[in-house]
Amino acid sequence: MGNIFKVFFGILTFVVISSCDVFLSKNQKDFICAPLLEEVYEKTPLNNFEQTKFKDLLENRFPKYKEMFEKASEETSINSDLLAAVSFQESQWDPKAKSNMGVRGMMMVTLETAAIVGVEKRLNPEQNIMGGAKYLAMLQEKNIYGKTTGDQLSISLAKYNLGPTNIINIAKEIDKEPEEITWPDIEKELKNINGEDVNLVDVNGYSRGQQAIDYVNRVRSYYKLMAAHSCTQPKDQLTFF
Repeated sequence: MGNIFKVFFGILTFVVISSCDVFLSKNQKDFICAPLLEEVYEKTPLNNFEQTKFKDLLENRFPKYKEMFEKASEETSINSDLLAAVSFQESQWDPKAKSNMGVRGMMMVTLETAAIVGVEKRLNPEQNIMGGAKYLAMLQEKNIYGKTTGDQLSISLAKYNLGPTNIINIAKEIDKEPEEITWPDIEKELKNINGEDVNLVDVNGYSRGQQAIDYVNRVRSYYKLMAAHSCTQPKDQLTFF
């Protein structure tokens, strides 16, 4: 009888301690994440309107698509917060988004890209998210440029925005071995794009080189906010911060 009591007491103690651990972990998470979130918002280069818009859509639009980003993350091994950040920059999580350049959906996928990654309906949010994730993963896998993980990711994002051929052509102008080229190297070349580069200047005269730089910076900003709200520290993309 005594042994049974000891076993029962041991189990009861384990359950109580485990419950306390869960409770403490939750409190600890809240305690740690609140200041982190506040700090990220204080340091973000996004203006007040952009921050407010992000918070609103994170609460009222993103939850509907959260599992789709997580599924795409599992399929491609790209962090779900990063995928969500790319999508927010592309479409503000609007599955019906479109532009006069012919791109459509949550990840603003072109017809050509859709064919490559197997997206049949670009306005289907699940297909679009998965397709955009697969395309970014493909760009990452084929990318030969970048000294660090952060460099590689930034360059891949620039390819996603400006097209891989444009970024490859720019990288070829840099007098370094591909693996030694950094994102600042690419960024410098993008800033030097002028009106003679017809394909890299839009109809309003705005340099698409600067557009690509802004794109990478804004994805980085939204990625930081997503990670802070998730209270996570991405491992493989951490140096992107």
